[in-house]
Amino acid sequence: MNMTYSERADAGSVEVAGPIPPGGVAFTAELDQDRNVRYGADDRIIEYEFLNVRRHGVKLDDLEHRDELRATFREAGFAERDWGTPVGAGRRIGGKQRASEHAPR
Repeated sequence: MNMTYSERADAGSVEVAGPIPPGGVAFTAELDQDRNVRYGADDRIIEYEFLNVRRHGVKLDDLEHRDELRATFREAGFAERDWGTPVGAGRRIGGKQRASEHAPR
């Protein structure tokens, strides 16, 4: 996993399996106001995007790669948030399927 952080945007992005090639994102699911997940054509997660990282910390407990993400963010010095799922989960950006269809079970 490779994380990049933008101080200006207070946003962290984590590539799950290396750089994403041009056109590699099939769709993006907005989990809530602070988290987006990008999927490849094979419906696998290829990138996580977290907003307000320094301000609020990152919510990881309901994500597929939570253990790896937890280690990545801890190493970078970011706090983990642990409260309930924010309002607005499951909104889809582009495409026809809902994000909840790709949520971990």
